[in-house]
Amino acid sequence: MTAPIRVGLLGCGRIARVHVAYLRDLPQVELIGICDTDAGARGAFALESGLAEFASLGDLLDSGRPDVVHVLTPPATHAPLALELLRAGINVLVEKPLALKTADAEQVIAAARKAGRWVTVDHNRWFDPVIQEAARALERGVLGDLVGVEVFQGAEAGEADKALAANQHWSARLPGGVLNNLASHPLYLMRRFAGPARALRVVTRRSSHGHIEEVRLIADGERALGTVTMSLRAQPFMNRLTLLGSAASIEVNLNNMTLITRRPRQLPKLIGKVWPNLNEAAQLMTATARNALAYAIGRQRFYPGIGAHLQELYAQVAAGGEPPVSAAEGLDVVAWYDEILAHGRSVAPAEALAS
Repeated sequence: MTAPIRVGLLGCGRIARVHVAYLRDLPQVELIGICDTDAGARGAFALESGLAEFASLGDLLDSGRPDVVHVLTPPATHAPLALELLRAGINVLVEKPLALKTADAEQVIAAARKAGRWVTVDHNRWFDPVIQEAARALERGVLGDLVGVEVFQGAEAGEADKALAANQHWSARLPGGVLNNLASHPLYLMRRFAGPARALRVVTRRSSHGHIEEVRLIADGERALGTVTMSLRAQPFMNRLTLLGSAASIEVNLNNMTLITRRPRQLPKLIGKVWPNLNEAAQLMTATARNALAYAIGRQRFYPGIGAHLQELYAQVAAGGEPPVSAAEGLDVVAWYDEILAHGRSVAPAEALAS
């Protein structure tokens, strides 16, 4: 494509501001406006960004027909809005998840196929620098054969309780509660590294209020066995990825954006007790200093994965290629969460289990 790619945004919340900031860095993109049914949110964002504002999706489409629309609204609206856009012949990027039910995700993908358009999902953590570093190490053979993929997703202390008690934030009203807003990240990371699942096993535990608060998912992936652990109670708040290899292993801390590589070493016993700790400490100190400097000089921004994803997406689209996150990946994440919900409905709350 030689003409600018015309992009519109649906939703004027916090994440929309992140998208706008990164989209403005892309020479291939022309931002044509924002849309939200909330007049106050829409007006404030338009004043802040200088972008044209539209009260309805129809108004946005009539304004000059965007090539792509980013759906940045709460998850329950993702599938209906994506369907409306695809049927109008517009390409779609959806914030995670693609949909709340497998059937809805399949309907969205079928609509894209019928319209000859693409639909993709913002699996942004895949594009975080530390995750990309881990992926490159795997590709270069540093880890040897991939043996296992382990992902842990936690929550801020009290985040779930506050949302559930207030019942104001949309995440508290999702199927499965607040966990549904977090689940996409560990599921798509496991899917990317371990591959599509040939079989799944799920174990869940619900709170006394009936909400799922602990999940263990095991997948027989095409490339490796994978596990996802999600917890609304474990503290401190952690988000970690571990790649287990036959030659070395990698642990990524997504909260701190650090990566540690562990290799077997033939050392005298006493030195062997000390050297790994010193080596890991040196890796952490180096990564911490590098991150601090990058933030200080403006090379690293918040949500770096969103910026890297949008850069790659529009570079590929401008060259006539496919989006870097496939619709099939988005579908698998929705289907796997359906499995988690199905199991959650079949188990008793924690108090009942304890009695």
